[in-house]
Amino acid sequence: MKAKRVLTVLCGASVAIVLAFGVLMSGCAGGIGSGDENINVSQDQITQIQQKYDEAGAVYEYTGSPVTITMSHWDSDGASIERAVLEVLLEGFNKRYPTITVDLEIISDYETTYSTRFATNDVHDVFLVSDGVFTNWVKGSTQTMVNLSPYIAASDLVDMDDMFESVVTRYQYDPETGLTGQGNQMTMPRDISSHVMYYNKDLFEEFGVELPPSDRVMTIEEAVEMWEALTKDLDGDGEPDIYGVAGLSTEGLVWSAGGDFLNDSRTEFPTEKSDVDALTKAYQFIQDAYYKYGNGEGITPPGTVTQTGDATALFAQEMVATVIAGSWELATIQGNSFDWDIAYVPAFEENPGANAWSGSVSYAIYSGIDSAKLDAAWKLVEYIGCPEGQEILAATGFQFPIYESVAFSEDYLAAYENTKPSNYKIFLESASTQPAGTWMYLTSDQWKELGYDGLSAHLLDTNANDRWTVERFLDECKTTINQLV
Repeated sequence: MKAKRVLTVLCGASVAIVLAFGVLMSGCAGGIGSGDENINVSQDQITQIQQKYDEAGAVYEYTGSPVTITMSHWDSDGASIERAVLEVLLEGFNKRYPTITVDLEIISDYETTYSTRFATNDVHDVFLVSDGVFTNWVKGSTQTMVNLSPYIAASDLVDMDDMFESVVTRYQYDPETGLTGQGNQMTMPRDISSHVMYYNKDLFEEFGVELPPSDRVMTIEEAVEMWEALTKDLDGDGEPDIYGVAGLSTEGLVWSAGGDFLNDSRTEFPTEKSDVDALTKAYQFIQDAYYKYGNGEGITPPGTVTQTGDATALFAQEMVATVIAGSWELATIQGNSFDWDIAYVPAFEENPGANAWSGSVSYAIYSGIDSAKLDAAWKLVEYIGCPEGQEILAATGFQFPIYESVAFSEDYLAAYENTKPSNYKIFLESASTQPAGTWMYLTSDQWKELGYDGLSAHLLDTNANDRWTVERFLDECKTTINQLV
């Protein structure tokens, strides 16, 4: 899982979106794929999924000549796992399109190495595009992607109106304005992840703290009260041994307070009062989480603690009672020895659904593809994005469907009724409201790395005399950011 820096706790850059849920859909036996023990989907299960869409009247037709198309994917969760997941999908695709052969290549260090291929036209017919590189690749010096909008408009299989909205819009690009999030659909979404708050139920019970609600987003005020009650100095040395929370989402705090990090055109530091007020509110909370709450001891671990491990590691060590982390961390958290569950990420009340960022990957068709292969490449991309392809991918247990009607269906949710977490739907509902990360704003995210993130060390300086006020911090961010964007 890739991650960048926000303060000392959390920020996303490009995320590996494979959701290692570790809980497979029921009825999986006789697995397909590369023999990876985590992937176990039967031929019968694929057949059952396909029969359902046959009965619904779905038509999968390819009238072109037999052809081989190339496809690239990263090895984010391990080459064998990534290949095994995709081979399950391709098993279904091959049943629908037996005359189209897909030559799949899994590539290490994908985002770094693949970007150099465009200059030499060494690009697969269908290639992976994470949301972390989409802006850079779609706005590059050479055209790299086929505009999929006309194909989607003519498709009877893909229904983007039923997909999670942010998984669609994050892969849109308007060449006239140069902005993402609007305009042409340049890639087909494959998946989406979300952030939730994992919590240690045993610690809640031990300290007599009421469990967080499972039916709504907690307000920040409620969360502070909860996190303070969970912050404990067990040995009496004046420093907490257990903190209330790790992994605070700076993005979620700013967005849920009703603001953003750049102006609407993404050309400078925001000038709207609502944005500045939200930035002030969010960063004041972050500073207070370190130095004001918990009787001045803080409710979130300082850098001296986070240097010993990331937020989920601290959660596993029971050094924090709650952690704000991605759905892709589920397999890791399932290995913890204590009882746990999930809740929504607490947020400010102005826009509580935007309480963290979500992540995603997608697929594009190379603009330099041989025209004789274009229709076949579209059939593959279409299949990845259609409900049948999404159900087959979800059957591997490594992602949830991007279609709301499928993800929230009784059949899909029934597979998780007797598993951890007990309230699995929170993953899905969070995905439906959490925006894409700020790394999609511009082709380079130096404005945030050197601005907000880099200067936050002064905001959180352990020496109170040297610590910046939030007002000074934002003034310095404004100067730095306006120089970089």
